[in-house]
Amino acid sequence: MEKKEYNVRDALPDTPETFYDAVERSLSACRETQQERTWGLGRLPRKLLIPLVAALVLLVAGTAVAAGVWLRDNYSPTNYMGTSKEQREEKGQTIPDVEQAIASAAPQSGDYRIVMLPEFQNAKEQDEWRVKLGQPKYNEADWAWVREIKPEVEEVLIDGRTLAFNIRLNTDHAKAFTWPDVEGQWVDALVDNISFRREGDSMSYPIIEGGGGINPSMVTDTGAILNTEVILDQPNVDFPTEGRVELTVEIGLRDARVDDMATVGIVGRIYYTFSFDAAAGTEVAPVKITERKLSGSIVLTVDDWSDPDHPRLYNQRVSLDGVVLREEIHYKQTGIYVTYTVQEAPADWTEAMKNSLLYPNREGKWHGLYLDYRLGQEGEWLPVGHENHGNFGEQTVILPIFPSDYQAVKEQGCTMRLAEYRTIAFNGAPVGEDWNYDIPFGAASMQMDLEAQPLLEIQLPLP
Repeated sequence: MEKKEYNVRDALPDTPETFYDAVERSLSACRETQQERTWGLGRLPRKLLIPLVAALVLLVAGTAVAAGVWLRDNYSPTNYMGTSKEQREEKGQTIPDVEQAIASAAPQSGDYRIVMLPEFQNAKEQDEWRVKLGQPKYNEADWAWVREIKPEVEEVLIDGRTLAFNIRLNTDHAKAFTWPDVEGQWVDALVDNISFRREGDSMSYPIIEGGGGINPSMVTDTGAILNTEVILDQPNVDFPTEGRVELTVEIGLRDARVDDMATVGIVGRIYYTFSFDAAAGTEVAPVKITERKLSGSIVLTVDDWSDPDHPRLYNQRVSLDGVVLREEIHYKQTGIYVTYTVQEAPADWTEAMKNSLLYPNREGKWHGLYLDYRLGQEGEWLPVGHENHGNFGEQTVILPIFPSDYQAVKEQGCTMRLAEYRTIAFNGAPVGEDWNYDIPFGAASMQMDLEAQPLLEIQLPLP
């Protein structure tokens, strides 16, 4: 594994959209969270994140290693759903097993209703915001077309951990959802609230959405596709694993000329209900749990926010003797999910050290745990996709190996390789094992050189 050069703007771990929502509701609350540093570096609006993700979707990382086995760089179900079915088919990027999982969800449209700004309880305050931001007051005639939008669920993909769905907003004014330099209105749509109801249960349960929006590349003359992700392994959420589930989503339509950060400028809301089969996300084989004991020593780059007033980055040589990783392998229709947590650590290890050991590394672009894999003894080492959960103290990677691939992969063997990246230079200056950096609020100049330290090589077990 070679040294990598890193620019922090490109490599901070994915910030959960639930965090964005919290910041939008209360800026003061964000100062209590570790993710605050992401905002100091400049927040990307969700509108901008969607096409960035879509640009990575299903890049072919190698040739077919056997009939039916294709390797796709940065694959994840979320990225897969970030491209419309028509685009996937046109580009020849469909994965039969994933398409089968999508088909198994069998989504069905339900009722919907549309409420416009004058009907909101805070309509006056919203309109005042428009004027303060230099925009004309809300004019019903300008937005009459919104009342004619017809939502229609197109695809649902559930893997038991994440739920992704695409809703087509059918309208003759779809071009209004494109970029601001395109002639016409620039409108954005985001799912603000979601609740679900089990089949046969009259009770409705709220759930926090994990991000999404309108991808301009998925806008046609007759409609715009709203892509949304929901993280299912949330506290106090017991999402069904069988039977049909009814989802009710509240879609906020924003005049992005007023505010492209999507906090104000709302002109209407769509309340839409649809159902799908939750069993589509169940395991295809029993979960494999293994303890992985580490040994030796490494230089650990620690990202320490235990004191929110004095966050810091530092290097420290640590012994790995006594460190045990818990490895969970989940075999799903949508890929193989490998999750690592620290099961045991020496008494002198802090939570910051444990979290930093498992910090989600992206192809050597940030300190922390990195995993790649190869098929066969001479195969190319390939990166893996990551879940977009942002859970500290846990890392989940997704191998693009599907049930129809198992036999071919068994014949060749699949090796996973774990390494820990440490910082060896900061802003062009070499740093040693005793390096310490106090992170100032709003810091933007943080460039690092990283070096990989091998940890383990593991043969991937298959059902």
